[in-house]
Amino acid sequence: MSPTRKKLEAATRRQPNQHVPEDIIVEILSRLPVKSLCRFKCVSKAWRNLISDPQFVKLHLNQSIKSKRLTYVIGRLIDFPRRLELDYDSLVSGHEAKPVAEHSSFGLKFSGNGLKMKFWGSCNGLLCVFAPPRTLALVNPSTRETKTILSDHDPNIRFDFAFMHPIFGGFGYDSFNDDYKVVNIDSVANHIPSVVYIYSLKNRAWSRIGDFPYDGRTPTSIRGYSVHMNGVVYWITRFGSEPALSITALDLTRQEFSRIPTPLANNVWGELYAMGGNLCIGTRDYPQEVYEFWVMEIYGVLESWRRIGLTLDCGNVPSVLDFPRSEEALIITEGSLFIYNHRNGSLKEVNIGEIPTGYTKALLNFGFSYMESIVALQTAGQG
Repeated sequence: MSPTRKKLEAATRRQPNQHVPEDIIVEILSRLPVKSLCRFKCVSKAWRNLISDPQFVKLHLNQSIKSKRLTYVIGRLIDFPRRLELDYDSLVSGHEAKPVAEHSSFGLKFSGNGLKMKFWGSCNGLLCVFAPPRTLALVNPSTRETKTILSDHDPNIRFDFAFMHPIFGGFGYDSFNDDYKVVNIDSVANHIPSVVYIYSLKNRAWSRIGDFPYDGRTPTSIRGYSVHMNGVVYWITRFGSEPALSITALDLTRQEFSRIPTPLANNVWGELYAMGGNLCIGTRDYPQEVYEFWVMEIYGVLESWRRIGLTLDCGNVPSVLDFPRSEEALIITEGSLFIYNHRNGSLKEVNIGEIPTGYTKALLNFGFSYMESIVALQTAGQG
């Protein structure tokens, strides 16, 4: 008998509706939102043990992924964590999506200005956030649980790598080892190339894995944010005087780097995304108001990159929040949200209603999404 079933039987034994099959109860619970499950933890010790069980956590996460239980976060890049949050269902249903104002640092205490907090990645409902000069933390925004993994001012954190100074990073899930990992690309004075460290949530420890790839002469330039897909973290990179941009990939299981060629010139500024299981780069073609998607349709094959042009009347480079469906991209630019269908070329503005007081619509140009989950930072990777 599985641990989940044992805990379920213990929980249902104390409930009046004992005639309800255990599997049905598990199925019902797995479809409930996080807020409901957090309340149900208070019903009894048996219910708390059941909902906290790693197998149930994974079942609930799979249901969240299947039902697209997403929250979109939009704001100004330089003002994060001051943000607006939008529910996926209301946003894509065609009804007015009412943005909710949030201005919390997830309970984290930073040594510097909290407005400088940066988003490093989202995976299975967990966020990785960074605040200069060197505070790194993992957050589950649905349960409000946080875990600081690097800080100058936390006496409970032992610094085996006290010289770390994060500049770029990434976050993802190593399914082979059932482990969440944070990648820190370190800026060390007079050191070329940059040093790379990985934090294992399962082992609760940092380790140095080597150096970030470079051409042997000049530092590698990393552009934009990382993307995590299928256990690999990706960055857009420029290697020395090479004429084209490339993508550097880090396999979180093998902890090995590889490179992927792109057709884009090395003076192009782009953002990297995951589009329906494919890597995608979004760029702005100046001075024309044309936003371009470049989609890699066959992994690692230079000739497979396909260009999709999109004309938007805006002064800033748009940011892609999500790809709600395989043929659609949800884009934010200057406070307006659009759903662009790259198959038929249609562009539809999403009605987000009135912007809350204190926010300037034209300055909302940054966003990301996270999945609702009950993944626990204290027990993740231990099931």
